Amino acid sequence: MNILVAEDDAISRRRLIHFLEKWGHTVLPAKDGREALELFISNDVDLVITDWMMPEMDGLGLVRQIYRYVEEKPYVYVILLTSKGDKRDVVQALSENGVDDYITKPFDPGELQARVGVGNRTVRLERALKEYSLGLEKIVQKQTLVIRQTKEETIYRLLAALETRDDETGGHVRRIALSSALMAEALGWQERDVADLRLASPMHDIGKIGVPDAILRKPGPLTAEEFEVMKTHTTIGARILADSEFPMLQMAHDIALSHHEKWSGAGYPHGLAGEKIPEAGRIVALVDVYDALSHDRVYHKAAPEDEVLRIMREGRGTHFDIRMFDRFTELLPQIRKIKAENP
Repeated sequence: MNILVAEDDAISRRRLIHFLEKWGHTVLPAKDGREALELFISNDVDLVITDWMMPEMDGLGLVRQIYRYVEEKPYVYVILLTSKGDKRDVVQALSENGVDDYITKPFDPGELQARVGVGNRTVRLERALKEYSLGLEKIVQKQTLVIRQTKEETIYRLLAALETRDDETGGHVRRIALSSALMAEALGWQERDVADLRLASPMHDIGKIGVPDAILRKPGPLTAEEFEVMKTHTTIGARILADSEFPMLQMAHDIALSHHEKWSGAGYPHGLAGEKIPEAGRIVALVDVYDALSHDRVYHKAAPEDEVLRIMREGRGTHFDIRMFDRFTELLPQIRKIKAENP
């Protein structure tokens, strides 16, 4: 083992070095806590033996500094050398400062060897456990990723089948998912919420499953009565997605219900205005309008992008959240890339 020895008394330090090297260990000697800390930072250390009372920095101060590097360094076992006879002091050192063991000075070589042996076994076990935990964590992360990818693929495929009812494609599903996630990231959402939005946003039109084909696939403008039926896809979708315990499906419910609401309050189904519209719904409203106007639909041909953006600018502050619209325009290069890669 590599053993760091911090001892200001030269005779005690030499005795420690003598016995530890005799037993096959590599010793890093220091005459005070500050020198010991420098050696600890710059070397691989398995075990620390430190005197309690030292100039510059005492043993407990050294231990506290060592544990600042607990995430960067492998597990280290700490033995405190003390001439203090009061057990309350020793208990405090062990319970409050991260000390693993102690030896009373002057030390007995046989006791020192035994304590170092315990430290050696503990270090090996703790490091093996950490390696096992890290390996297990990687396995869990990989399995979680596989589950999420499987769930995502399943959602995309089912929704792509639904989209064929109104002549849309799986490309629309992926464009909405990726563009919505891009917007959420730019707006400072947490990573987990962005991932949920990527899965939830493609379900915005799931309620169209309850709209008759004669209306859904009508090539021309809808009558007022037909449009009222078409508007029900928001509430139908919300009913399909209601009452879930899962945050992603709760978000999908909010999006399905609110993605046709308008910032001014003139949207449907509930005439929500401003920030009363869920943020996820406001994001999907933006990317969905851009995507719908930019691609052929049964009821219109795709418009050139400058025309699409002109129409959308007219809705800034009435249809769309101003802050989100401005961020959307900043992200247009990335959104065009998503569009090109998912035709």
